[in-house]
Amino acid sequence: MKIKDIKTYIVSQKLDNNTRFCYSQAWYNSRTIMILEIICDDGIIGWGEAFGNSFINQSVVENVYKPYLIGKNPFDSEKHWDDLYNMLRDNGQKGSCIEALSAIDNALWDIKGKYTHLPVYTLLGGARRDKIMPYATGLYRNSLDQDPKDLVREALRYKEAGFRAIKTKIGFGIKEDIKLVEQLRLALGDEIELMVDANHAYNSMSAIKVARGIEKFNIAWFEEPVPPEDIEGYKEVRANTIIPISGGEAEFTQYGFNNFINNRCVDILQPDCCVTGGLSAFRRITTLAKIANIQVYPHVWGSAIAVAVGINACFYQPNYPEALVTPKVYFELDRTENIFREELNLDKLQIDDGYIYKKEVEGLGFNINRKLIEKYQIG
Repeated sequence: MKIKDIKTYIVSQKLDNNTRFCYSQAWYNSRTIMILEIICDDGIIGWGEAFGNSFINQSVVENVYKPYLIGKNPFDSEKHWDDLYNMLRDNGQKGSCIEALSAIDNALWDIKGKYTHLPVYTLLGGARRDKIMPYATGLYRNSLDQDPKDLVREALRYKEAGFRAIKTKIGFGIKEDIKLVEQLRLALGDEIELMVDANHAYNSMSAIKVARGIEKFNIAWFEEPVPPEDIEGYKEVRANTIIPISGGEAEFTQYGFNNFINNRCVDILQPDCCVTGGLSAFRRITTLAKIANIQVYPHVWGSAIAVAVGINACFYQPNYPEALVTPKVYFELDRTENIFREELNLDKLQIDDGYIYKKEVEGLGFNINRKLIEKYQIG
Protein backbone atom coordinates (compact mmCIF):
# COMPACT_ATOMS: atom_id res chain seq x y z
CA MET A 1 0.00 0.00 0.00
CA LYS A 2 1.32 3.41 -1.03
CA ILE A 3 0.13 7.00 -0.67
CA LYS A 4 -1.32 8.02 -4.03
CA ASP A 5 -2.50 11.57 -3.41
CA ILE A 6 -3.15 14.21 -0.73
CA LYS A 7 -5.96 16.74 -1.09
CA THR A 8 -6.53 19.75 1.13
CA TYR A 9 -9.72 21.71 1.67
CA ILE A 10 -10.32 24.99 3.45
CA VAL A 11 -13.94 25.27 4.57
CA SER A 12 -15.52 28.29 6.21
CA GLN A 13 -18.80 29.08 7.92
CA LYS A 14 -19.50 32.78 8.35
CA LEU A 15 -21.02 33.81 11.67
CA ASP A 16 -23.56 36.61 11.86
CA ASN A 17 -24.09 39.18 14.62
CA ASN A 18 -26.12 36.65 16.60
CA THR A 19 -23.61 33.80 16.41
CA ARG A 20 -20.20 35.49 16.39
CA PHE A 21 -18.40 35.39 19.71
CA CYS A 22 -15.22 36.37 21.50
CA TYR A 23 -12.90 35.08 24.17
CA SER A 24 -10.26 37.06 26.05
CA GLN A 25 -8.00 37.45 23.01
CA ALA A 26 -10.08 37.85 19.86
CA TRP A 27 -13.40 37.73 18.04
CA TYR A 28 -14.57 34.75 15.99
CA ASN A 29 -16.48 35.96 12.93
CA SER A 30 -16.24 32.62 11.13
CA ARG A 31 -15.32 28.98 11.70
CA THR A 32 -12.58 28.31 9.15
CA ILE A 33 -10.78 24.96 9.10
CA MET A 34 -8.22 23.17 6.93
CA ILE A 35 -8.94 19.48 6.51
CA LEU A 36 -7.16 16.97 4.31
CA GLU A 37 -7.52 13.48 2.92
CA ILE A 38 -4.69 11.10 2.21
CA ILE A 39 -5.64 8.68 -0.56
CA CYS A 40 -3.90 5.30 -0.89
CA ASP A 41 -3.53 3.24 -4.05
CA ASP A 42 -5.84 0.56 -2.64
CA GLY A 43 -8.65 3.10 -2.13
CA ILE A 44 -8.32 3.60 1.63
CA ILE A 45 -8.64 7.25 2.68
CA GLY A 46 -7.53 8.89 5.91
CA TRP A 47 -8.75 12.24 7.18
CA GLY A 48 -6.95 14.88 9.23
CA GLU A 49 -7.42 18.46 10.39
CA ALA A 50 -5.09 21.29 11.35
CA PHE A 51 -5.90 23.94 13.94
CA GLY A 52 -4.63 27.47 13.27
CA ASN A 53 -4.26 29.58 10.11
CA SER A 54 -5.83 27.43 7.43
CA PHE A 55 -4.10 29.07 4.46
CA ILE A 56 -0.61 28.78 5.93
CA ASN A 57 -1.27 25.19 6.98
CA GLN A 58 -2.51 24.34 3.49
CA SER A 59 0.60 25.85 1.91
CA VAL A 60 2.89 23.81 4.16
CA VAL A 61 1.08 20.59 3.26
CA GLU A 62 0.88 21.24 -0.47
CA ASN A 63 4.39 22.62 -0.98
CA VAL A 64 6.49 20.72 1.56
CA TYR A 65 4.84 17.63 3.03
CA LYS A 66 2.87 16.31 0.05
CA PRO A 67 5.83 15.92 -2.36
CA TYR A 68 7.67 13.88 0.28
CA LEU A 69 4.74 11.60 1.12
CA ILE A 70 3.56 10.60 -2.38
CA GLY A 71 4.57 6.98 -2.99
CA LYS A 72 5.37 6.29 0.67
CA ASN A 73 3.94 3.50 2.85
CA PRO A 74 1.44 5.02 5.34
CA PHE A 75 2.45 2.45 7.96
CA ASP A 76 5.89 4.08 8.16
CA SER A 77 4.24 6.96 9.99
CA GLU A 78 6.82 7.26 12.78
CA LYS A 79 9.55 7.67 10.16
CA HIS A 80 7.43 10.13 8.21
CA TRP A 81 6.83 12.20 11.35
CA ASP A 82 10.55 12.47 12.04
CA ASP A 83 11.42 13.24 8.41
CA LEU A 84 8.75 15.90 8.02
CA TYR A 85 9.63 17.51 11.34
CA ASN A 86 13.31 17.58 10.41
CA MET A 87 12.60 19.19 7.03
CA LEU A 88 11.50 22.41 8.75
CA ARG A 89 13.19 21.92 12.10
CA ASP A 90 15.46 24.95 11.86
CA ASN A 91 12.53 27.37 11.60
CA GLY A 92 9.39 25.33 12.21
CA GLN A 93 9.60 23.81 15.68
CA LYS A 94 6.25 25.40 16.61
CA GLY A 95 3.27 26.92 14.86
CA SER A 96 1.86 26.17 11.42
CA CYS A 97 4.53 23.67 10.40
CA ILE A 98 3.54 21.46 13.34
CA GLU A 99 -0.19 22.09 12.92
CA ALA A 100 0.07 20.91 9.30
CA LEU A 101 2.09 17.90 10.44
CA SER A 102 -0.70 17.13 12.92
CA ALA A 103 -3.24 16.82 10.10
CA ILE A 104 -0.94 14.47 8.19
CA ASP A 105 -0.19 12.32 11.20
CA ASN A 106 -3.83 11.93 12.25
CA ALA A 107 -4.82 10.98 8.70
CA LEU A 108 -2.12 8.28 8.65
CA TRP A 109 -3.51 6.86 11.90
CA ASP A 110 -6.97 6.84 10.32
CA ILE A 111 -5.59 4.87 7.35
CA LYS A 112 -3.88 2.32 9.57
CA GLY A 113 -7.07 1.80 11.54
CA LYS A 114 -9.18 1.31 8.43
CA TYR A 115 -6.65 -1.10 6.91
CA THR A 116 -6.53 -3.26 10.03
CA HIS A 117 -10.28 -2.78 10.81
CA LEU A 118 -9.34 -1.54 14.29
CA PRO A 119 -9.99 1.63 16.28
CA VAL A 120 -7.08 4.05 16.40
CA TYR A 121 -7.09 3.88 20.21
CA THR A 122 -6.33 0.15 19.90
CA LEU A 123 -3.41 0.79 17.54
CA LEU A 124 -2.05 3.46 19.87
CA GLY A 125 -1.76 0.82 22.59
CA GLY A 126 -5.24 0.02 23.79
CA ALA A 127 -8.12 1.68 25.59
CA ARG A 128 -7.61 2.25 29.33
CA ARG A 129 -11.30 2.95 29.99
CA ASP A 130 -14.80 2.30 28.73
CA LYS A 131 -16.16 5.83 29.08
CA ILE A 132 -15.03 9.44 29.17
CA MET A 133 -16.82 12.52 30.49
CA PRO A 134 -17.49 15.31 27.99
CA TYR A 135 -17.54 18.82 29.39
CA ALA A 136 -19.29 21.72 27.70
CA THR A 137 -16.93 24.47 26.63
CA GLY A 138 -18.97 27.61 26.16
CA LEU A 139 -19.97 30.84 27.88
CA TYR A 140 -18.15 32.97 25.32
CA ARG A 141 -19.17 36.62 24.96
CA ASN A 142 -21.38 38.06 22.22
CA SER A 143 -20.42 41.53 23.45
CA LEU A 144 -17.79 42.86 25.82
CA ASP A 145 -20.47 44.22 28.14
CA GLN A 146 -22.64 41.10 28.07
CA ASP A 147 -24.95 40.60 31.03
CA PRO A 148 -23.61 37.73 33.20
CA LYS A 149 -27.20 36.51 33.53
CA ASP A 150 -27.07 35.50 29.85
CA LEU A 151 -24.05 33.31 30.56
CA VAL A 152 -25.73 31.79 33.60
CA ARG A 153 -28.76 30.90 31.49
CA GLU A 154 -26.47 29.30 28.92
CA ALA A 155 -24.76 27.23 31.61
CA LEU A 156 -28.12 26.04 32.91
CA ARG A 157 -29.02 24.85 29.39
CA TYR A 158 -25.88 22.68 29.39
CA LYS A 159 -26.85 21.27 32.76
CA GLU A 160 -30.35 20.51 31.49
CA ALA A 161 -28.80 18.83 28.42
CA GLY A 162 -27.04 16.36 30.70
CA PHE A 163 -23.52 17.73 30.97
CA ARG A 164 -21.89 17.01 34.30
CA ALA A 165 -19.07 19.55 33.79
CA ILE A 166 -18.91 23.02 32.23
CA LYS A 167 -16.00 25.31 31.35
CA THR A 168 -16.47 29.07 31.27
CA LYS A 169 -14.32 31.68 29.60
CA ILE A 170 -12.81 34.35 31.82
CA GLY A 171 -10.04 36.92 31.30
CA PHE A 172 -12.23 40.03 31.12
CA GLY A 173 -11.14 41.65 34.37
CA ILE A 174 -10.41 40.35 37.85
CA LYS A 175 -13.60 41.55 39.57
CA GLU A 176 -15.79 40.63 36.61
CA ASP A 177 -14.33 37.12 36.44
CA ILE A 178 -14.84 36.49 40.15
CA LYS A 179 -18.41 37.78 40.02
CA LEU A 180 -19.26 35.55 37.03
CA VAL A 181 -17.82 32.40 38.64
CA GLU A 182 -19.74 33.12 41.83
CA GLN A 183 -23.02 33.47 39.94
CA LEU A 184 -22.36 30.30 37.94
CA ARG A 185 -21.65 28.24 41.04
CA LEU A 186 -24.78 29.52 42.79
CA ALA A 187 -26.93 28.70 39.76
CA LEU A 188 -25.41 25.32 38.92
CA GLY A 189 -25.14 23.96 42.42
CA ASP A 190 -22.35 21.80 43.75
CA GLU A 191 -23.03 18.71 41.63
CA ILE A 192 -21.79 20.28 38.37
CA GLU A 193 -18.02 20.50 37.94
CA LEU A 194 -16.86 23.96 36.89
CA MET A 195 -13.64 24.90 35.09
CA VAL A 196 -12.35 28.35 34.10
CA ASP A 197 -10.20 29.34 31.12
CA ALA A 198 -8.49 32.73 30.83
CA ASN A 199 -6.77 32.02 27.47
CA HIS A 200 -3.60 33.58 28.90
CA ALA A 201 -5.16 37.00 29.52
CA TYR A 202 -3.26 37.72 32.76
CA ASN A 203 0.18 38.09 34.25
CA SER A 204 0.92 35.96 37.31
CA MET A 205 -0.04 38.66 39.84
CA SER A 206 -3.49 39.19 38.33
CA ALA A 207 -4.05 35.46 37.78
CA ILE A 208 -3.29 34.79 41.46
CA LYS A 209 -5.87 37.40 42.46
CA VAL A 210 -8.47 35.69 40.27
CA ALA A 211 -7.53 32.27 41.63
CA ARG A 212 -7.80 33.36 45.24
CA GLY A 213 -11.12 35.01 44.52
CA ILE A 214 -12.70 31.85 43.08
CA GLU A 215 -11.04 29.13 45.18
CA LYS A 216 -14.08 28.80 47.44
CA PHE A 217 -16.27 27.86 44.47
CA ASN A 218 -14.66 24.43 44.01
CA ILE A 219 -13.04 24.95 40.62
CA ALA A 220 -11.86 21.80 38.82
CA TRP A 221 -9.03 23.67 37.07
CA PHE A 222 -7.80 27.11 36.03
CA GLU A 223 -6.73 26.93 32.39
CA GLU A 224 -4.05 29.07 30.75
CA PRO A 225 -3.84 31.75 33.45
CA VAL A 226 -0.76 33.34 31.83
CA PRO A 227 0.84 33.39 28.34
CA PRO A 228 2.31 30.07 27.16
CA GLU A 229 5.87 31.44 27.13
CA ASP A 230 5.68 32.57 30.76
CA ILE A 231 7.01 29.44 32.44
CA GLU A 232 7.91 31.24 35.65
CA GLY A 233 4.47 32.86 35.74
CA TYR A 234 2.81 29.46 35.53
CA LYS A 235 4.93 28.28 38.44
CA GLU A 236 4.07 31.35 40.52
CA VAL A 237 0.33 30.91 39.96
CA ARG A 238 0.50 27.19 40.71
CA ALA A 239 2.38 27.87 43.97
CA ASN A 240 -0.22 30.36 45.17
CA THR A 241 -3.55 28.58 44.75
CA ILE A 242 -5.17 25.29 45.65
CA ILE A 243 -6.93 25.23 42.24
CA PRO A 244 -5.25 22.81 39.81
CA ILE A 245 -3.54 24.72 37.00
CA SER A 246 -3.79 23.50 33.40
CA GLY A 247 -2.26 24.49 30.08
CA GLY A 248 -0.53 23.32 26.95
CA GLU A 249 -2.94 23.91 24.08
CA ALA A 250 -0.44 26.43 22.67
CA GLU A 251 2.58 24.14 23.14
CA PHE A 252 4.05 21.96 20.41
CA THR A 253 5.49 18.45 20.13
CA GLN A 254 7.12 16.29 22.76
CA TYR A 255 10.07 18.68 22.78
CA GLY A 256 8.01 21.65 23.91
CA PHE A 257 6.07 19.61 26.45
CA ASN A 258 9.27 18.16 27.84
CA ASN A 259 10.27 21.67 28.93
CA PHE A 260 6.76 22.29 30.29
CA ILE A 261 6.83 19.07 32.29
CA ASN A 262 10.37 19.44 33.61
CA ASN A 263 9.46 22.86 35.01
CA ARG A 264 6.38 21.44 36.79
CA CYS A 265 4.33 24.32 35.42
CA VAL A 266 0.91 22.70 35.59
CA ASP A 267 -1.12 20.02 37.30
CA ILE A 268 -2.93 19.13 34.05
CA LEU A 269 -1.45 19.04 30.54
CA GLN A 270 -3.72 19.85 27.58
CA PRO A 271 -2.07 18.99 24.26
CA ASP A 272 -4.28 19.40 21.20
CA CYS A 273 -3.79 16.57 18.71
CA CYS A 274 -4.56 18.93 15.79
CA VAL A 275 -1.88 21.34 17.00
CA THR A 276 1.00 19.60 18.69
CA GLY A 277 2.04 17.03 16.10
CA GLY A 278 -0.88 14.64 15.91
CA LEU A 279 -1.60 11.47 17.82
CA SER A 280 2.03 10.37 17.44
CA ALA A 281 3.23 13.41 19.36
CA PHE A 282 0.35 12.99 21.83
CA ARG A 283 1.48 9.45 22.59
CA ARG A 284 5.03 10.64 23.26
CA ILE A 285 3.75 13.49 25.44
CA THR A 286 1.63 11.10 27.51
CA THR A 287 4.69 8.92 28.09
CA LEU A 288 6.58 11.93 29.44
CA ALA A 289 3.57 12.89 31.53
CA LYS A 290 3.26 9.40 32.96
CA ILE A 291 6.91 9.43 34.02
CA ALA A 292 6.30 12.77 35.76
CA ASN A 293 2.89 11.63 37.08
CA ILE A 294 1.07 14.64 35.59
CA GLN A 295 -2.54 14.31 34.41
CA VAL A 296 -3.44 14.81 30.72
CA TYR A 297 -6.78 15.94 29.26
CA PRO A 298 -6.60 16.74 25.52
CA HIS A 299 -7.65 20.16 24.29
CA VAL A 300 -10.19 19.84 21.44
CA TRP A 301 -11.39 22.60 19.12
CA GLY A 302 -12.51 22.18 15.54
CA SER A 303 -14.57 19.94 13.30
CA ALA A 304 -15.92 16.42 13.75
CA ILE A 305 -12.47 15.20 12.72
CA ALA A 306 -10.88 16.94 15.70
CA VAL A 307 -13.61 15.50 17.92
CA ALA A 308 -12.93 11.96 16.67
CA VAL A 309 -9.18 12.39 17.14
CA GLY A 310 -9.68 13.69 20.68
CA ILE A 311 -11.99 10.82 21.61
CA ASN A 312 -9.40 8.27 20.50
CA ALA A 313 -6.73 10.15 22.46
CA CYS A 314 -8.87 10.10 25.61
CA PHE A 315 -9.62 6.40 25.46
CA TYR A 316 -5.95 5.58 24.84
CA GLN A 317 -4.21 7.89 27.30
CA PRO A 318 -2.56 6.28 30.35
CA ASN A 319 -3.79 6.63 33.92
CA TYR A 320 -2.05 9.13 36.19
CA PRO A 321 -1.24 7.42 38.51
CA GLU A 322 -2.14 3.74 38.26
CA ALA A 323 -4.61 2.69 40.96
CA LEU A 324 -7.68 0.55 41.47
CA VAL A 325 -9.76 3.73 41.44
CA THR A 326 -8.46 6.10 38.77
CA PRO A 327 -9.56 9.69 38.06
CA LYS A 328 -12.18 10.24 35.36
CA VAL A 329 -10.94 11.48 32.00
CA TYR A 330 -12.51 14.68 30.68
CA PHE A 331 -13.22 15.32 27.00
CA GLU A 332 -13.66 18.88 25.75
CA LEU A 333 -16.79 19.46 23.67
CA ASP A 334 -17.09 22.97 22.25
CA ARG A 335 -20.66 24.30 22.15
CA THR A 336 -20.22 27.38 19.95
CA GLU A 337 -21.73 27.62 16.47
CA ASN A 338 -19.84 25.21 14.18
CA ILE A 339 -21.55 23.34 11.37
CA PHE A 340 -18.39 21.32 10.72
CA ARG A 341 -18.44 19.90 14.22
CA GLU A 342 -22.11 18.99 14.00
CA GLU A 343 -22.54 17.85 10.38
CA LEU A 344 -19.16 16.82 8.93
CA ASN A 345 -19.56 13.38 10.52
CA LEU A 346 -22.66 11.62 9.23
CA ASP A 347 -22.58 9.44 12.36
CA LYS A 348 -23.76 11.64 15.22
CA LEU A 349 -21.91 11.76 18.53
CA GLN A 350 -23.78 9.99 21.29
CA ILE A 351 -23.73 11.09 24.93
CA ASP A 352 -25.46 8.77 27.38
CA ASP A 353 -26.07 9.82 30.98
CA GLY A 354 -23.30 12.41 30.74
CA TYR A 355 -20.66 10.10 29.22
CA ILE A 356 -19.24 9.06 25.84
CA TYR A 357 -18.85 5.29 25.74
CA LYS A 358 -16.19 3.37 23.85
CA LYS A 359 -17.21 1.97 20.47
CA GLU A 360 -15.52 -0.59 18.26
CA VAL A 361 -14.99 1.45 15.10
CA GLU A 362 -12.49 1.43 12.23
CA GLY A 363 -9.87 4.15 12.16
CA LEU A 364 -10.78 7.40 13.84
CA GLY A 365 -14.43 6.43 13.62
CA PHE A 366 -16.28 8.94 11.47
CA ASN A 367 -18.24 8.92 8.22
CA ILE A 368 -17.32 11.99 6.21
CA ASN A 369 -19.96 14.30 4.73
CA ARG A 370 -18.42 15.30 1.39
CA LYS A 371 -21.41 17.40 0.40
CA LEU A 372 -20.73 19.69 3.36
CA ILE A 373 -17.14 20.16 2.21
CA GLU A 374 -18.28 21.02 -1.31
CA LYS A 375 -20.81 23.53 0.00
CA TYR A 376 -18.46 25.44 2.29
CA GLN A 377 -15.09 25.08 0.55
CA ILE A 378 -13.25 28.38 -0.05
CA GLY A 379 -9.76 27.10 -0.78
